[in-house]
Amino acid sequence: MGQAHSDDASHLKNCIAQYAAPDPSDKGLEPPIYADNKSRALLGVNHPQLTGLLCPIKHAKAYHEDPKKVQAELQNGVIRIHSAAWPAFIYEGTPPGKDFDPDNVQEGFLKGYYLKRVSLLLSDQ
Repeated sequence: MGQAHSDDASHLKNCIAQYAAPDPSDKGLEPPIYADNKSRALLGVNHPQLTGLLCPIKHAKAYHEDPKKVQAELQNGVIRIHSAAWPAFIYEGTPPGKDFDPDNVQEGFLKGYYLKRVSLLLSDQ
């Protein structure tokens, strides 16, 4: 199982820029991510758009109001990403988690556009 998971996930690295952009046919990620770039300097919470996907859902509203502030808080550990904190990309909305209702956490759960795209990519293999 571990090797199969690794093989499936390894295909995502080359497609992250295409699948992470909200509307890739219109505009890609800014700044762009290139598959052949070995640097991780613009990945994860160091990338402004990927930060919005990875932001814990309970902080998504704050991120949408002030992305730079929340990105800095994620980078310096004020906001922690941990296993019990669902990332915004799990939830539907454009941007992801935009319509998150803390009183109804099941609403939109597992319906994020990124999950749909990645599931299609993995099912094509």
